[in-house]
Amino acid sequence: MQRHDLVYLQPHESYDFMNASLPLSVTMAVGKMIESQQPLTACRQDIANVIKVATSYIEDGRKYRLALTLSKTPEIIKPPLALEVLVPQLPKAIREHTQKFIERCSHLDCDVHVYGSFANQYFTDLPFVKPTSDLDVLIVAHSNNISQILLEVEALNLFAKSTVGLKIDGEIRLHGCNDISFNELIYAIMFDIPTVLVKTLCDIKLQKIDVSLGWNTDEFEHFIRSNKQTFIAHTGSLAAD
Repeated sequence: MQRHDLVYLQPHESYDFMNASLPLSVTMAVGKMIESQQPLTACRQDIANVIKVATSYIEDGRKYRLALTLSKTPEIIKPPLALEVLVPQLPKAIREHTQKFIERCSHLDCDVHVYGSFANQYFTDLPFVKPTSDLDVLIVAHSNNISQILLEVEALNLFAKSTVGLKIDGEIRLHGCNDISFNELIYAIMFDIPTVLVKTLCDIKLQKIDVSLGWNTDEFEHFIRSNKQTFIAHTGSLAAD
């Protein structure tokens, strides 16, 4: 199990809400979501000997972020929603560009998933996506084509923002378990910041970029030299992320 994985609880698997003061209507609605096989999301496991998952629910215009504890590791765990599945629900003006982005990522040996508001809305049909919502993307890299992947992400981000005002946010997963904000990683590389925040299933830590990426000095210099035109133009928005 990794962060953002989808957990499908079965009828015989018990759970408890971490917040004991939730309205009864909310706990009942979540129970119905689970019965209808709407997935929960694996989140950071920060409590010893406790399996924690999360979900979100909207009632009377209020959004509830809910944490549930399980008595044991769930039986059915699947990868996060593939971005390709969600393309038909994106603004029409960016669908073709997004599909080509997915194809280019596939050629770079990485998988592209989506989580957050867009995924929640897909699974629940509740109005999670607002005009200000980001498209949260998880890129799982299976090779060391990191520089090219980051370029593809930033190109999609620039296109989506300029075309429909949609910001692409999210993480790139390295070594099968280390999740790093790709916006933070791009900014750190471009402005010679030595460390980035790395999230794993069980902890959060600062890690040196060269350790995270496995790059040598020449690779860093090549990345910056090759991509300065693309990223420096976008410095203001990167700094604000």
